[in-house]
Amino acid sequence: MEESLELLLKLQEIDVEIYEIKGRRAAIPARIEAVERGIEQARGELTDRESQLKNARLAIRETESRVAQLDEGSNRYKQQLLNVKTNREYSALLTEIEAIKREKAELEEKIIARMEQIEQAGQGLEQARSALAGEEDGRREEHERLSAEMREMDEQIAIRLQKRQAIAVRVKPRVLGLYERIMNSRINHAVVALRNGSCGGCHAVIPLQQVADIRKCKEIHTCEYCGRIMYYEENGNGA
Repeated sequence: MEESLELLLKLQEIDVEIYEIKGRRAAIPARIEAVERGIEQARGELTDRESQLKNARLAIRETESRVAQLDEGSNRYKQQLLNVKTNREYSALLTEIEAIKREKAELEEKIIARMEQIEQAGQGLEQARSALAGEEDGRREEHERLSAEMREMDEQIAIRLQKRQAIAVRVKPRVLGLYERIMNSRINHAVVALRNGSCGGCHAVIPLQQVADIRKCKEIHTCEYCGRIMYYEENGNGA
């Protein structure tokens, strides 16, 4: 095989490796973002738990304040009982006192219920804090691991770029330019072997005369359909 084709195949092997490594590296930010979403979710859960606890405590204070007001009203009515002149006034005050008792009993039940909510919210808060701590620990570990992966990939890319440069300088500028134009057109492989008389890239049937010329390997031949550079592979049933 002509030296240029051999060099192009080596160059292509390196370029494909670089492309694959860059693809894996490009996926890392999405993985980091997924970790961050887990952190934000855990923070949101903690905030919700804190808000629930705060609201429950505020509700208890407001209810206790109302109970205190009711106690004051009840005491005031009881004092008035000592000074009433008629049975009607006495009955009216008793009615007010009974109404206060009922409302107070309802409020005290609500206080008990909210105290249970506070206990549950406190437990949930601790769980949310533990979950957030776990997510943050996991984030640090994952960030370190992913950062190490990126550094390793960068090193792999740098090594391959050095190898590529060493090979590229040995390729004729015209041939190198053609190869790079094809690769830059988002075709994974710019150089393909003939497969049973067809282009190994687009599978178009190649005229017999061109197959014969490709087999002689005296110049670079491209597929008129996809533009890839073609070469004849002795054990690839090129004809």
